[in-house]
Amino acid sequence: MRRFVCLLLLLMIMLQTFNRSVIGVAFKVNQDYIAANFCENKDKPEMHCNGRCVLVKKLKQAEQNEEKQRTENLAKTALLYFCKIHRLAVNEPLSDLKTIGFNPFYLNFKPSFFANDIFKPPQRIAC
Repeated sequence: MRRFVCLLLLLMIMLQTFNRSVIGVAFKVNQDYIAANFCENKDKPEMHCNGRCVLVKKLKQAEQNEEKQRTENLAKTALLYFCKIHRLAVNEPLSDLKTIGFNPFYLNFKPSFFANDIFKPPQRIAC
């Protein structure tokens, strides 16, 4: 099931990325039908259009849709977020904080040196 969903999402991304190619392949597959039914220049055989006018229209429409989506995405991401930063108000000087009674152990604490040793995994004993 997970593999199917992944493949479906991958296919959707690929179709969106290569939509002009998909339109071109669909045109080539159905070119005779498009030329016979949808071509604007079928009464002018000397132009040898063969339905390319429909292909150009579809490609322009796809480009306009893509540009519209691009501008909508830019408009959505161009929002600025402002947040109020609360500053910490210190009424007493920081030098007076040492006299409050911190434990001197924490001020002079030094970490152990065991963390600096190179880890060597145990050797496997052959049976």
